[in-house]
Amino acid sequence: MSTENPQDVMEPVREAVSRDDDLRAKVRQLVTDAILKREADPKAIRSVMQAAMEGLGTGLAQRAGQTGNALKEAVGGLDQAIAKSAYAMRMAIEEAAGQGRQFSERDLNEALDALRRMEADLMDLLKQTGEKTQGTLKGEFDRLREHLSHNGTDTGAQVRDMLDVLKGKLAAAGAGAAGEAGQTAREASGRLAAVTSGILRGLADAIDAKTR
Repeated sequence: MSTENPQDVMEPVREAVSRDDDLRAKVRQLVTDAILKREADPKAIRSVMQAAMEGLGTGLAQRAGQTGNALKEAVGGLDQAIAKSAYAMRMAIEEAAGQGRQFSERDLNEALDALRRMEADLMDLLKQTGEKTQGTLKGEFDRLREHLSHNGTDTGAQVRDMLDVLKGKLAAAGAGAAGEAGQTAREASGRLAAVTSGILRGLADAIDAKTR
C-alpha cells in the first residue's frame, strides 16, 4: 500500500473548494486519484475521506459568497468517489470469481471491515468537520448531514450491495480452506486492492470521457 501524506489530498481539495466551480466533478476526481495512488486499499479509504473532508471544510471557510450549494456539490463528489471505490471492489471480486480465481480470506475480511464502517465514517467526518466551522457554514453542514441521514448516500447504497457479495465469498473461502479452493485463496493474498484499483481507474476514465 502506498503511504502518501494526507496533505496530498487535503491541500488540493482545499484549493479547489475555496475557488473552483463544478465542485462535484473536481472533488470526485481528486478523491478518486488519491484512492488510486493508495492502490484502492480498503483500509486507506477512510484516511482519504478524512483528509478530503478536512480540506473541504477549510476551503469552504475561505470561499466568498454562498457556501450551501458548494458544500452540497463538494460532499456529493466525495460521496460518489467513495461509492465508486466500493463498486470497483465488488466488480473485482465478481470478475475474479468469473475467471475461477479467489481472494484470500484475509483480504476479504479486511474489505468487509472497512466497508461496514464506510458510510458511518463519511457521516461522522461530516459532523466533525461541521463542528469545527462557525456561523452560516456550520448551519449548512448540519442541514446537509440531516438530509443525508434521512435520504442516504451513494456510498451507503453501494456498501449494502457489497456486504452481501462479500459475506457470500467469505463463506466460500472458509468452506474451502482445507482444500484446493483454500490454497487458491491463500495464493491470491494481496491482489484484491490491485484488481480493484484497475477497475476503479477504468470507471474514472469512463466518467472523465463523458464529461469532456
